Amino acid sequence: MSSIKKTSSIIIIAIIVAGIALGAIDQINSDDSDILEQIEFNAVYLENDSVVQISFHDKSNETESVVLEILGMDVTYHKEYEFDNDSEFVENMYLKEIPKYGWKTTPVILEIQHSKFGTIGLKTEVYELGDLKPKIIVEQ
Repeated sequence: MSSIKKTSSIIIIAIIVAGIALGAIDQINSDDSDILEQIEFNAVYLENDSVVQISFHDKSNETESVVLEILGMDVTYHKEYEFDNDSEFVENMYLKEIPKYGWKTTPVILEIQHSKFGTIGLKTEVYELGDLKPKIIVEQ
């Protein structure tokens, strides 16, 4: 095989592989968008009450169960929920003081069993009223 044919073959294969990879990335981003359109997740610090309020609502009501964890504390906060009809909860966790190194050291994580999306994870940070709401990271 001549070097021109080899080079052409390599370029064609690289283009095909890149196209497949980009298609897979678009599918993942599309799935994340679908999940975040259906599920609302929030973790806000209510300073007057010294409470972190975590709220979850699945508009499709297809969530079967959720495991909530708040990391970065002396003892990890852990709570489990199971749903029959309404896939939602609001949890208020008393917090004696704001974390020494800020909210970024205290991630809030949900492990969700969903009839359409399967097992997914959502991760966000606590924020204070008046601050910008942090991004929600979707893990599949």
